[in-house]
Amino acid sequence: MFFPIQFPLACLVVLPLLFSSVFASAQENLLPIVYEDYPPYEYRENGKDKGMNLDLISEAFRRMGKTPLFEPRPWKRALFELKNGDILALSSGFRTPRREKIIFFPDEPLAMETNVVVVPADSELTVTCLADLQGLRVGIVRDYIYGHGIDEMKGFHRIEANSSHQLVRMLANRRMDAAVGNKAVLRHIAKKNGMLEHIRFTYEIGCDPLYLMFSRSRGEEAKILARDFGVAIREMHQDGTFKAIIDRY
Repeated sequence: MFFPIQFPLACLVVLPLLFSSVFASAQENLLPIVYEDYPPYEYRENGKDKGMNLDLISEAFRRMGKTPLFEPRPWKRALFELKNGDILALSSGFRTPRREKIIFFPDEPLAMETNVVVVPADSELTVTCLADLQGLRVGIVRDYIYGHGIDEMKGFHRIEANSSHQLVRMLANRRMDAAVGNKAVLRHIAKKNGMLEHIRFTYEIGCDPLYLMFSRSRGEEAKILARDFGVAIREMHQDGTFKAIIDRY
């Protein structure tokens, strides 16, 4: 014969509270980190978050006893949410005085970005310095920061794309004379979409570090996490984990 288990009334009250507490504790360790589709650094493929930067972030947060919750966003929206504190962090971007007003930067970067000038493969245009872009239609991604004087440069007609993917398509279709962007990203996108033979890398502008950017609007929490993240990345360099992850890509 089956006898139903009788729980004291106090247990019936405490159990839901206990489960709620455990769930809330788990949620506190899930930290929202947003990224733009920027392969091979960060991207989503077949419903999975991938990329060298996301792998580095995951390992660093594991060492910190935290779990990142990755979510893709368009770049402009992501910057807005970072400024307002709607998200904890954004991967990944340059460190500038203007951004330091709204962002906590770790001491260690995630990656180095090499920006280049790229032209259609059959173009006769040769670029040996930025001055060679004067008078041309030059493609950039809206709201990106490029550095090396490009952002303030005058004398060429800016054509804005919404993403690096769109930038490659527009360049291959000759809707611009040249484009500026991350060499690894543009090459990855062009190769994946069968457009690599339609573009040509003609001039290397410079190389700069990319950082995981923590929102200042999150206050002391974000400041401490940025500090601890930098420590974890430094340890990963020292024990070889950082290089091992990069080498997979």
